[in-house]
Amino acid sequence: MYMAKVISYANQKGGVGKSTLCIQTAFYLSLKKKKKVLVIDMDGQGNTSSRLAPRVIDEYGSFETVLTGTKTADLFQDNLEKIEVIHCPTGMDLIHTPKNDPSLFEMEAVPLDKAMNPAKNLGALIEEYDYVLIDCPPSLGRKLVAALVMSTHVVCPVKLSGFAVDGVEGLLGTIIGIREAYNSQLDILGIIINDMDRSVNHDRSLKELEDSVPDLLFKNKIMHRPPLDTAITEGIPVWELRYGHVAAKEVELVLNELIGKVG
Repeated sequence: MYMAKVISYANQKGGVGKSTLCIQTAFYLSLKKKKKVLVIDMDGQGNTSSRLAPRVIDEYGSFETVLTGTKTADLFQDNLEKIEVIHCPTGMDLIHTPKNDPSLFEMEAVPLDKAMNPAKNLGALIEEYDYVLIDCPPSLGRKLVAALVMSTHVVCPVKLSGFAVDGVEGLLGTIIGIREAYNSQLDILGIIINDMDRSVNHDRSLKELEDSVPDLLFKNKIMHRPPLDTAITEGIPVWELRYGHVAAKEVELVLNELIGKVG
């Protein structure tokens, strides 16, 4: 296994804060902890790439993301000659996915042995980093297998809802299956509750999770914090927002707990 810590952010549902947490972890490790970080965007929507990659302002005054080098879909090739990362303005490196990249969506149809290629192709490169963070696709398919095969750790951001428990049980079942089949070293760090409010529904849903997977819940949670959305949209660390200190504190507590568990 690698010396680097390779952490996947996984949930088969979109909109739970997977990319948000992955991005804020990257900022935190790179800017505050001065670590060497590589982010791999395996989510076909390419949100993480568009937030982290360098930007230029076009003639109409809007931001244009500059995406160069190796795409995540390229990692599935049998013998990838050379991998070229993007050096992001906030210090981390990135292997990117263009917005709604069809070639990455097509990876769901490849034979299972192709899902092993990213791990093979990235082997040497991963050793150059302290941390590799993988934003997984919101699905349980080939790309999730590819991510988890090369991960040392996996964390599951969850948004509370009536179906949160079913979703988490399905996700954990899949992760455990992949661990048994391909990566016995994979460490399940647990579940991070994100975007929580004080509603009766959220309380009930939290209670169900506490009953069903008590050992896996992070102690720290992230409440519904609009500044976090703003920070992600702008592609900046949440602590750089003037009015973001409450959100920043919650995010920092969660990230410290995460890094503590990773060891």
